[in-house]
Amino acid sequence: MILGLPTNSLPVTRPTLSSFKALEAECLHQFGVASRKTDCRGSFIKLTWFRGLKDRIVLTDDIHIQMYVKCHIMLLFGTILFGDKSGAAMH
Repeated sequence: MILGLPTNSLPVTRPTLSSFKALEAECLHQFGVASRKTDCRGSFIKLTWFRGLKDRIVLTDDIHIQMYVKCHIMLLFGTILFGDKSGAAMH
C-alpha cells in the first residue's frame, strides 16, 4: 500500500536468509562480492557495506552499472522505505 502496488494477486516474497553462508552466497551472486562476517549482524547486512561497495564500483559496463543500481536500491530500502530504528543494517 505504501508504494501503491496492487494487492489483489500473489505476494512477491522470498525465504529469509538466516545463515551467514546463505547471505554470503547471495551477495556474491547479486554483487560479485561476498560480504564478510564483520559486515553482517545476524541476517542483516550493514549499510556501510553497501555504501562502500557503491563507492568502489567503476561504471565501465552494463554489469557494473547494474551492481551500482542494486546497491543504490538497497540503500534506499534500508534507509528511506523500510529503515529500522538503528538505520545501520538491512535485512
